[in-house]
Amino acid sequence: MIEAKSDRPREKCAVVGVSTKNLGSDSARIVYQALFALQHRGVEGSGIVASGNAISLNVKRGSGMVRDVYSNSDLDALTGKTAIGHNRYSTDGGRDAHLQPAISETINFAFAHNGNIPDTSDLTAYLKERRYATGQYNDSELFGNAIASKLHGGRTLIEAVREAAELVVGAYSCVAMYENILVGFRDPHGIRPLELGKFDGGIIIASETCALDTVGAEHTRSIKPGELVAVKNGKIIATKQLAKPLPKLDVFEIVYFARHDSYLYGQRINEVRRRFGQQLARMHPPRQKNTDNIIVTAVPDTSVPAAEGYAAALGLSNETAIIKNRYIGRTFMQPSQDSRRSSLRLKHTMISERIKGRDVIMIDDSIVRGNTLPRLVELAKDLGAHSVTALIASPPIRFPDFYGVDTPKQSALMAANMSVEEMRKKIGADYLGFLNVSAMVEATGVPRDELNLASFTGEYPVSIGKRSIDIKEPVSKEYME
Repeated sequence: MIEAKSDRPREKCAVVGVSTKNLGSDSARIVYQALFALQHRGVEGSGIVASGNAISLNVKRGSGMVRDVYSNSDLDALTGKTAIGHNRYSTDGGRDAHLQPAISETINFAFAHNGNIPDTSDLTAYLKERRYATGQYNDSELFGNAIASKLHGGRTLIEAVREAAELVVGAYSCVAMYENILVGFRDPHGIRPLELGKFDGGIIIASETCALDTVGAEHTRSIKPGELVAVKNGKIIATKQLAKPLPKLDVFEIVYFARHDSYLYGQRINEVRRRFGQQLARMHPPRQKNTDNIIVTAVPDTSVPAAEGYAAALGLSNETAIIKNRYIGRTFMQPSQDSRRSSLRLKHTMISERIKGRDVIMIDDSIVRGNTLPRLVELAKDLGAHSVTALIASPPIRFPDFYGVDTPKQSALMAANMSVEEMRKKIGADYLGFLNVSAMVEATGVPRDELNLASFTGEYPVSIGKRSIDIKEPVSKEYME
C-alpha cells in the first residue's frame, strides 16, 4: 500500500488464513481471534471472508479496530471451512477505502496482501489490456485482480498466483482463497513474515506467531521466501517454490513491528530486543561517575526489552517512569499532523517521583520525524531531571521504506536532514546515541545479507522503480557502518 503521511513508522497490514475440516463458523472465528492478536499491525480497518461450498462468499469488512468491526451475529454468518482475514492501516485512498480482503464475486475469489508494490506498471499494463478500470485500484487490488484474471482464464489457483507474481516486483505476504482452497505465499525476498501453524482439525497461516499462540495452534515453520503453501479441508495439499529464495526480511519487523512474544528466524523477538539494549550498553555507557543516581526507563512499549537489556548489562536501575495512555492509539496512525500533535500531548505522562533529581536515560526504539522525544525530554526536565540521555535501539532512519512500512518522505525524516548533534539539540537531550548498523545486525543473530536494511542504509534489495529519483544523500552517515 502506498504513500501516506505518518509520524512514526506505521505498521504494515496483518493477514490470516484458516482451513478446517469442519463446516460451520469455526474458521471465521479462528481468523477473528488471530486478527485480534495482530491488531498492532493495523487499527483502521478489518475484514473477514469465509466460504465452505465454493458457491458464495460470506463477507464482513469495516473501518475500525477488530473488536468494533465484528459482532457475534456477524461471526455466526461467516460460515465455511475456509476463511481469510486482514487488518489494515489507511494509506492510499483514506481510512475507509480499499478495505481487504479484496474479492471477485463473479468467481468467488478473495485475496489479502501485506506489503507494498512500489512500481505497479506491469500489473497495470496487464489489466488494461483486459479492460480493467485500473485507476480505481491500489497496489493490493491490482495484484488481486491479476490473479482473478488468471482464474477467469481457466488456471488453477496455484497457476494463477505463479503467473500473476511474475508481474510483481515488491514486497508481499499474502493469503487467498478459491474453490475452498487456501493459499499463503511470499515474495522471493520474504520481506514480510508469514507463518504456518496447525491445530486440531485445521491449518492456520498468519503474519506472526503470536496469532498462532492465541488460537492454540502449533507453529510449524515460516513459509519460505518465494514459496506457496496450499491447504484444503484442514490439510496441506501442495507446497510450491515459485521463485528462487533470496531472503531479505525487513529488520524493522525485529526492531519495531513484531510483538515481543512472536518468533522470527527461530528467535523470540523479546530476547533480540534485549540484545539491542546490551549493544547500546557497549556503545553508550553512562557518562556519570555516580551511577546510583541513574534511572533507565523505556518509552513504552517496543523499547521495554531494550531498556531491560541495557540496565542489566550495566547494573543500573531500570524503572517505569513513562506511562503510556493505552486509549490514545499510536501517534503515527493519526490521519493529520494536528491530531498527531494533540495525541502526543495526551499519549505519555511521567511519574515525577522517579524523575526528580535523577540522571534519566530514556530508551526508545527509533526516531522518524522526531515528534515524540522532544516532548518527553522537555517533560522530564520540567519535572526536575538532573540530566536526560536519549538512546535509540536502532540506527538513524535516513531513507523511506517502499515495502509496506509507511514512513514519511525523506524530507520529513529527521536523521536524513540533520547530524546527530543537530538532532540532539532539537530533541533537547544532554546526550543522544544510536546503535550502528553492524551492532543491530549482530544482535539479530541473522546474517547481514539476509536482512533488508534499506531504511538505515539506502540499499534497496528490490527495485523501487521511479521512486529512486526521490532518494537523496543524507546530511550525515553516522552510525551507518
